[in-house]
Amino acid sequence: MTAVEDIADVRDGLPAGRDTVRSEIYSDPGIWSRERERIFEPGWNFLAHESEIPEPGDFVVRYILEDSIIVSRGRDGTIRAFLNVCRHRSMLLCRAEGGSARKFVCPYHGWSYDMDGRLSSLPLERPYFSTSGVDREELSLRPLPRLGVTEGFVFGSLASEGEPLEEYLGDFAWYLAIHTRRDPQGLEVLGPPQRWIVRNNWKIGAENFAGDSYHAQYTHRSVLEIGLHPNSPKDFQGRGKRDGINVLAGPGVMRLARQSAAERGYPPDMVDLFRSTLPAPQRDLLFGDEPRWPTGGHLFPNLSFLNAGAFVAERRLVPFLNVRLWRPLDAETIETWSWVLVEKSASPSFRRDSMRSYVLTFGTTGTEEQDDVENFTQMQRGLAGVRAKDVPQQLIMGRGLREEELAMPSFGGPGTAVATTYTDAGLRRFHQLWERAMAAPPSAAAVARPDDAGVPA
Repeated sequence: MTAVEDIADVRDGLPAGRDTVRSEIYSDPGIWSRERERIFEPGWNFLAHESEIPEPGDFVVRYILEDSIIVSRGRDGTIRAFLNVCRHRSMLLCRAEGGSARKFVCPYHGWSYDMDGRLSSLPLERPYFSTSGVDREELSLRPLPRLGVTEGFVFGSLASEGEPLEEYLGDFAWYLAIHTRRDPQGLEVLGPPQRWIVRNNWKIGAENFAGDSYHAQYTHRSVLEIGLHPNSPKDFQGRGKRDGINVLAGPGVMRLARQSAAERGYPPDMVDLFRSTLPAPQRDLLFGDEPRWPTGGHLFPNLSFLNAGAFVAERRLVPFLNVRLWRPLDAETIETWSWVLVEKSASPSFRRDSMRSYVLTFGTTGTEEQDDVENFTQMQRGLAGVRAKDVPQQLIMGRGLREEELAMPSFGGPGTAVATTYTDAGLRRFHQLWERAMAAPPSAAAVARPDDAGVPA
């Protein structure tokens, strides 16, 4: 029996103690085919940040699986998304990755569309197509079936039916607001996204960001030793940096450090801004008696967040906010899309140094990115063995700690919080979400998810 056949037998409620993962799900073609149908086609896929298209006429081209999608801001300021194919002969309409335009003109026969997607003109319309002209509304660009914008993040779906984006996000939206509402002007991207192709299954990178804090002390040891990272190898020997907080919220995971915004490298003026701007619940969580600051997280299926930093000029610790998408190309290949976002009111020097901090560490050729990519590709190679596929992975970290010692019932935010980031709870949640989506009927696949209550650390 193949892995994809086994999924059909998954029960409605996964056992609370589930802590193994079948290794064959990272390369099985049948699994990948089912993921396309049950996860990526019906689900909410991240497309862009609204700051990438700030003015009417601005656009970017993005993807859901193989579908090329134009995300544009129309003349009325509304964000829209269209399939990037001409209605005449399905020619790829827009071949630029982004920019500003008044019209999209098909390079094949010259059909043109305005920024609202309406067919505006076509050569030789009369009399060769119709003596009275064609129905331009009928031949407008085909809109993406569903589009949602929340906190500046633009999501789309290839399915015409499904739960609204806000319902899907659930409690995770509360933690998304920690990043988006600390500046009254919001966030904006610093330049276009970086992109690189890696030979590994999309779930490997997603899992790493969903909850694998354990790897940092060994995988990134060389970065710690040269002093680029704010931590040192000794920080991981005692409880120290392990005493973060792991939160399971809706279809996502968020991690927080027991550190203040200042300790994470933000200058005093930005700390004051955050404290005065954040809504009361989030402000109380981050700036209460025990300071906390987000360090990363993951939104199922394939959108990750990283709040990190590095020492740049004059040995100053400078933080950055990295958002990345693990776009699957096939069962064993991904294209990583990686954005850097910053508060709109940040100074030019902070913007420059924040981008530099990212480039040094998690950019395309960054020190820690190279560490991770080496792990991801070698893990994929290991999983390719005929017998290796029979060896299950063990998501058992955190089982050695007493749950009552980890529980944080008065944490201050929604979801289930546990008092350490050194746990596989986030990975276990990821696979709960994955298995439920894969086992559900196609129409319900993207909405099936476990409740927060009772999820073990």
